[in-house]
Amino acid sequence: MLRVRFLSAAVAAALFPAIAFAQAAPKEKEKVTIKTEGTAKAITNVVAEPTKPTRFDEIDTNHDGFVSREEFTAAEKKRFAEFDTNHDGKIDAKEVASSPPLMERNLRTAERMTKQWDANGDGVVTREEFDQNAQARFDKQDKDKTGKLAKRPIPPGMQPMKPGQLKPAAPTPAPAPPVKPKD
Repeated sequence: MLRVRFLSAAVAAALFPAIAFAQAAPKEKEKVTIKTEGTAKAITNVVAEPTKPTRFDEIDTNHDGFVSREEFTAAEKKRFAEFDTNHDGKIDAKEVASSPPLMERNLRTAERMTKQWDANGDGVVTREEFDQNAQARFDKQDKDKTGKLAKRPIPPGMQPMKPGQLKPAAPTPAPAPPVKPKD
């Protein structure tokens, strides 16, 4: 039970920034005016690339620009159902990993990586293309051209993450000095 609560909290924490900072999609067409040294030219029919609705827009079902508790709760119920792939009313890490939302995200990541490695643009990555990309990544990190990569030191004030830790532990603040009573 504790694991399910932790997993739910982790998933919610991961998605909160997307909800909090979501922006409205740009207009499909807009008129742009360019002024250069006394002349003005208007360019019409500038078409912005269609954008996928943000998570905020999906949750804001009445489109009033706010997400009510009811809208949020309904969206989270739907989300739990998407994660609960075996429909037993419980989710575990394997179900979350194999859920359609994460599978789609993983596919987009894999498509991006494949496109980056596919030197000739034929949609597949040969062993030669993969090896060339790996060598280029090594060369990029080997700034002093020694043919060796050194372990990077952890910057001051940062602590290494422990296995299973979601974010680095915050440094312990120094205790506040005692407050003197007023006379």
